[in-house]
Amino acid sequence: MRDRGAKDFPALGFGCGAVLGRVGRRDSLRAMEAAWDAGITLFDTARSYGYGEAEGLLGEFLAGRREQATVMTKFGIWPERQGTLKSLAKPVVRGLLRLAPGARSLVRRGAAGQMTANQFTVPVLRASLEESLRRLRTDYVDVLFLHAAPASALEQDDLMAELERVVAEGKVRRAGLSAEPEVIGLALDRGLPVLQTMQFPVNVFGLGITQRTQAADEDAPLFVANHPFGGVLRVEESRRMIAELSTSENLPPDLREKLSGGSNLLLADVIFSLILRGTGIDTVVPAMMKVENLRTNAEAIAKSRFTEAEVALLRERFLAAAS
Repeated sequence: MRDRGAKDFPALGFGCGAVLGRVGRRDSLRAMEAAWDAGITLFDTARSYGYGEAEGLLGEFLAGRREQATVMTKFGIWPERQGTLKSLAKPVVRGLLRLAPGARSLVRRGAAGQMTANQFTVPVLRASLEESLRRLRTDYVDVLFLHAAPASALEQDDLMAELERVVAEGKVRRAGLSAEPEVIGLALDRGLPVLQTMQFPVNVFGLGITQRTQAADEDAPLFVANHPFGGVLRVEESRRMIAELSTSENLPPDLREKLSGGSNLLLADVIFSLILRGTGIDTVVPAMMKVENLRTNAEAIAKSRFTEAEVALLRERFLAAAS
């Protein structure tokens, strides 16, 4: 089993999926600034985020501090050009989401209709990368992911060769794959050497991929977990599970005491501990657009209340609950 600490990558990153999408310019910049102040210097974006505008705002924010930051972006989902009416409608949609958070899935479906997915060709790779570099105001990105790639993308030898070339040119430090766990598993089986970073969704009720990452050796790719809270429903399930465990006679009294209270800090501590500790996963990248949530997440990473034995016991219980 490899030592996660041997990898020079931050444990907590800032996910930009909501930047200039459901969150406007002012609040996005405020969240980025709070992240930086909290010591979070890894930013995960994509060519498609914010209807194609998130990279530009991140580049603006990182002006003068690019060398202190780790920037990950993605290609393969191409944003459609936004017309004037659609741009003017964004503040209205954001206001709707504040009043009715349940409308988020409807808004996501509408946004998906303004993207062209599965764009994994050499010309698109080149065009997307050059546009990302321009908008990010940089001459390189630390990681370039294939975005939501299907298994068939792994068979494209010309695409893998082009990824090797952009790395050799210095425009990309590491190439990687952002995909569902099943596709990540296939990529690990194939052992494609150019894919040095793997990003995939993980939450406490979907820890199956950690069986692969835990067994990885020192030569394995970096592993990046996203969507760690799993959405509103998973958050509520997680809270209920923690509350049940806090009264379980089958757990040691000290652990039950640590699980009591139901705070946001406790929730973040449990989620990040189960995902990061003893799994081989290097980094977790949640969306953190509210400053108070961001600070809570940073504190949970830095000051976990749980021992390694307690984390292992909690992971066993969550795995059993998910089976």
